[in-house]
Amino acid sequence: MSHLTQTRCNARPCPTRLGMLVLAVATFATAMLGTIADAEEKKPSEKDAWAPKLYGFCMGKPGPKRRSIPEQTEMLRELGFDGAGYPLWLDGKLEENLKTLDRSGLEASLLYVTVNLKPNSSPYDPRLPEAIGKLKGRPCTLCVLLRGYPAGDPRGKDRAVEILRELGDLAAASGLRVSIYHHQGDWTESFLHAMEIVKKADRRNVGVNFNLCHWLMIDGDKDYRPVLRDNADKIFAVTLNGAKVGAKSWTNGLILPLDRGDFDNRALLATLRRIGYRGPVGLMCYGIPGDAKDYLQRSMKVWKTWEAEWARD
Repeated sequence: MSHLTQTRCNARPCPTRLGMLVLAVATFATAMLGTIADAEEKKPSEKDAWAPKLYGFCMGKPGPKRRSIPEQTEMLRELGFDGAGYPLWLDGKLEENLKTLDRSGLEASLLYVTVNLKPNSSPYDPRLPEAIGKLKGRPCTLCVLLRGYPAGDPRGKDRAVEILRELGDLAAASGLRVSIYHHQGDWTESFLHAMEIVKKADRRNVGVNFNLCHWLMIDGDKDYRPVLRDNADKIFAVTLNGAKVGAKSWTNGLILPLDRGDFDNRALLATLRRIGYRGPVGLMCYGIPGDAKDYLQRSMKVWKTWEAEWARD
């Protein structure tokens, strides 16, 4: 031991290398435990973490009272909705309508476009890339309806994968996600077929909707729970509504306000909660008779009771 070291050890206890290591480990462990405790304290509980936003979808279809976009958004705001879903405006009104939503405090939760899979034809409106750029930074899902071939026709597969990759790359530059909107009569009318195409497209930001009424129409004989669980990471949007199990008509059958029908939406939402779905939920309103304000208000009343139940869980 050098004279300098010996002098220092005489002044105060001189730790050994082992002692210094033990001290360092203890200090690090204490700091980590404190960090973990802080994180646990700040981490939201499950009931706080799961409260999906609700948006109105297809509430602007013909009815006894036609409402403009500003009137629709104001109605949704008054009733307590968080957002709205519309066809993507490619007619020069996109910016104007987005500002209308902003003024009402609503999100453009979902905007949809049609894609044509037929070869030797333009797959989508040439104005779409510019519109995607204008959506940058918004929590919006771009939904695509794939058409041009009969449902499931294998001729559409390669073309669909190519277009989805292209749109996925365009959307990624704006921070958006692309989701196949499975719709009865479309090439991807089945959720299961849409999932096959999403997997082949192999883009992180390309996924699929779960549209309850179309699931019931096409795949209603199957159990949706394992399907949702197995594909949880690719479910980018959801729409639901009241529905009569086994019905084969939209109006007064597969699309009803939430206070009607015998389909168990509570069980569906519980499944979405368990698989970690964190996106918004759309209230499908297509073809519901009567004034939109009436059936939207009735559905919101039911939704609020469910929100209260989640808060108590």
